[in-house]
Amino acid sequence: MAPRAGNDEPTSVLYGFHAVTEAMQSPSRVIERIWLAKLDGRFFQLTRLAKERHIPFSVESRDRLDRLAGDRHHQGVVASVAAKHYLDGEELLDEVEQCNVPTLLVVLDQIQDPHNLGAIARSVDAAGGHGIVIPKHRAVGLTAGVAKASAGALEHVPIARVANTGKFVEQCQARHITTIALDAGANTSYADIDLTGSLALVFGSEGEGIRPIVLKKCDDRVRIPMSGKTNSLNVSVAVGVTLFEVARQRAAKR
Repeated sequence: MAPRAGNDEPTSVLYGFHAVTEAMQSPSRVIERIWLAKLDGRFFQLTRLAKERHIPFSVESRDRLDRLAGDRHHQGVVASVAAKHYLDGEELLDEVEQCNVPTLLVVLDQIQDPHNLGAIARSVDAAGGHGIVIPKHRAVGLTAGVAKASAGALEHVPIARVANTGKFVEQCQARHITTIALDAGANTSYADIDLTGSLALVFGSEGEGIRPIVLKKCDDRVRIPMSGKTNSLNVSVAVGVTLFEVARQRAAKR
């Protein structure tokens, strides 16, 4: 495995047919994406595993694979490995229970843009948040683009990856963590409710917002009032605005 850097390259890569196959079969390895020389022959095994584990894959030229691996001896297989270790949802909740201050988590429902996730990690770190929760499927993972956009914050913010966002919301509620959804259709302003208790703030994807199945499970819904011509903020901006309202309220209470 070799470290890599750059906007479109993985933070680290694994290459070689057997190395990648073993990594894909290991439950402890987080494979973000696979690039293959072709889809036939022995590569069928890899594509089958990728489909079973919902790992994106694509066919690339030999030159492209050489650049990704940083080595010509990749046997036509290169895999992107996550930029850091993920927790599961219960592990993150166990960790935050050890803190001596009210919990502050950010739950992201299917965020797609790595720059948004990186920027959100910076805001969570700066506002004193305790972690970020992302879904396993149909969402960006911890890629090099995320690591770069976080400007180092990714090293300090725990990231949990969960199979079911709605179920995680219920797990928060079982631990007396109030779940609040940022929803443009809500009647209440985010600044008009008490944000000083233990919270999990839920934000939706760039295009679709929070899925209805997740939204209906949340304890409350709030919006950020808009005065201009646009009716929404970039999700990373919305997260930052809301987090610092939480920080403001908590500082005033202290």
